[in-house]
Amino acid sequence: MFGAILIGLNVSTPRLRTSERLHPKTILEQANPNRFIAQIDVRLALVASLPSLERRNYVSVLTGALLSNSRLMNKPQPNPSNLYLAPAHLNHIRASINWQSLFEGLGLRKCEKRSNPDDWWAFSPFSDEKTPSFHISRGGLWYDFSRGTGGGPIELVQQIYDMNCYEAANLILENGWANSPVLIQTQERKTRDRVDQASTQYQNQPIRQDLLPMCTYHEYLAQRGISEETCEALGIGYLSCGRSPLRGRVVFQIRDCRLSHKDGPVEQVILSHMGRSISAEQTPKYLFYEGFKKSAELYGQELVSSDTQCGKQMLETGYIVVTEGVFDVARAYEAGIRNIVGCFGSRLSRAQADKLRNLCLRNSIDHVRICFDRDPAGRKGAKKAEQSLSSLGIKVSSFDWNAPLSDGPSRAKIPNSFTDIGGMNTQQIDWLRKRRKL
Repeated sequence: MFGAILIGLNVSTPRLRTSERLHPKTILEQANPNRFIAQIDVRLALVASLPSLERRNYVSVLTGALLSNSRLMNKPQPNPSNLYLAPAHLNHIRASINWQSLFEGLGLRKCEKRSNPDDWWAFSPFSDEKTPSFHISRGGLWYDFSRGTGGGPIELVQQIYDMNCYEAANLILENGWANSPVLIQTQERKTRDRVDQASTQYQNQPIRQDLLPMCTYHEYLAQRGISEETCEALGIGYLSCGRSPLRGRVVFQIRDCRLSHKDGPVEQVILSHMGRSISAEQTPKYLFYEGFKKSAELYGQELVSSDTQCGKQMLETGYIVVTEGVFDVARAYEAGIRNIVGCFGSRLSRAQADKLRNLCLRNSIDHVRICFDRDPAGRKGAKKAEQSLSSLGIKVSSFDWNAPLSDGPSRAKIPNSFTDIGGMNTQQIDWLRKRRKL
């Protein structure tokens, strides 16, 4: 191309004086991409008057410069709709690069003679050369022997188009040279949603076994402030005999209200039993029967569905209280609170959130009051529960352990020694209920 241009130039063009002769590197240093094309025409006219050897050197340099600046002039413009990419996304792009598509998409010239299926040689994209010095292999790892530089796929696009790493990564994604991390995240999110949906749809099936006839009242329950009346209402007792793995523990019966058969009446059914240790030597602290899915149930849910006092309290307060543990529910029940359930821990599952929503709808309320423990796990769990319930359109509020108990001058607060509802006495719980704090 340049040979044809030089042949057509006017040979009478004034010769360059020695002081005006620029080194080829100087031409590159002074070349501005915005005015480079105009400068090329002037340079070629001046080069025509040089001796043949110098002319060949200048033409070679100008050819490489034109190729380089052509890439800058045609640099892809950042797309405002590009994805936000974090450093971790860059590693994903490097790991999922289709290096052969990248090679072809960048327009690199492959040397078929020296290339193998997973090992390609090409002419350098950074200079005009006759012998291929650019090597690229699996993963888009490359090295340019003519320049002594190399890197990965993102670095290659960076150097060719003078981009930063995030612009280069976006260009790779736009052209389909790597898998989009967002697509991977979307697929992962869909998988999680299917798991959550399956968890929500799961139901523990009723069982025939009833351990309560073998259970008795125990002094441990008296020490925790749970009366025999509350034990009878909630299905609590100490199992001292039998072959059950719950023997030697305080047993809590887990129940629900289900249809007896299609279009039949709703009746209370037993889903499982849970054993709570009464000494530090017993492990684990809580023991469930194998196969029972605790994240699909709420302790005390059968009372919310069938107890008339519970229905009355829900209409009076406008909310259901959800706590962490079974002893929280039992102590609150002892204090006269009926609109309360427990979620067997500090994590409210999606299935449990759906149950709470259904209980709210069934009782014409739209509010859940969260009263998890005061420890870090309880605070963290309460925040996540708020988000989960809010996403279902439920109004949510959380019990504030550090809020003043009154607006008076004393501004008294709950002492730090109290960490859960189960540790309060009935008078304290009743006091909180009367002031709508619980």
